[in-house]
Amino acid sequence: MNLWLMKFISILICFGLVVCGCASLKSKDTEHVEASDFIIPLNVSEVMKRPETEVIKYFQNRREDFDILGSYLLENERVFQTRPVILQQDYAIEKIQETDIQQFAQTLFQEGIVKRISSLNDDPSKRIDFLFDVEDNLYQQGITYLSLPEMAKGDPSKFSYVNDYKNLGGGWYYYIFHYDKLKNEDEFRNLAWTKISEKERNTLTTPKEKAIVTLESGKNVGNWIDDRKLDVVVSVQFDTEMNGLLGPITMFFDPMTKDLIGGNPRF
Repeated sequence: MNLWLMKFISILICFGLVVCGCASLKSKDTEHVEASDFIIPLNVSEVMKRPETEVIKYFQNRREDFDILGSYLLENERVFQTRPVILQQDYAIEKIQETDIQQFAQTLFQEGIVKRISSLNDDPSKRIDFLFDVEDNLYQQGITYLSLPEMAKGDPSKFSYVNDYKNLGGGWYYYIFHYDKLKNEDEFRNLAWTKISEKERNTLTTPKEKAIVTLESGKNVGNWIDDRKLDVVVSVQFDTEMNGLLGPITMFFDPMTKDLIGGNPRF
């Protein structure tokens, strides 16, 4: 084999390696990344203050009273003049006009077990929620009534927000929701922080280190900055004093390049 032929073969081999390398890089393009590449699963049992068995036992021992209170809230929304109906210790309990039911609601809060009770009647969709424990941006735990089984499916577009339901029968469920950690999530918080004006920062109720960082579907992006369409994005959310009117400040980033790629409108 002459020298020229050997050089030609070497060039072909090098070219083939380059093409393979490019194909490998392309498979790692942001549009084709896997959500699992960025998620650090949280062992929620290690951070919960109340074990699942304790919460379920508390409910089962008082199940009839939970039923009565829940039904009352769903049937008497007009009494409370809010949707959803929300009860907290020293808030709105006095509007319950049935003495026994009011006493049970007070007992739940006085025992320090339940932190908030809420209900919403959009018949046929009905929901009653007894929040037992919550750690901001980490997890929430409780007992809920859902009139339709499909309401217990959660949001599949939120890849790092886990909704776990356990069916207790009769429409009642034990639930634990939690956020998994993301790789470099503090970096995304810092990037989002730099995009917020001083005027907007004055309205925030969420400090920078508590901003919610979520891995989710690109379909959730309200407004795209450019024409890239990503299957997986990282969102950073800051709550504000105007949440009820305008919604939170939410920005979306490319999980690979960390570029700001969009946001949600605030009306």
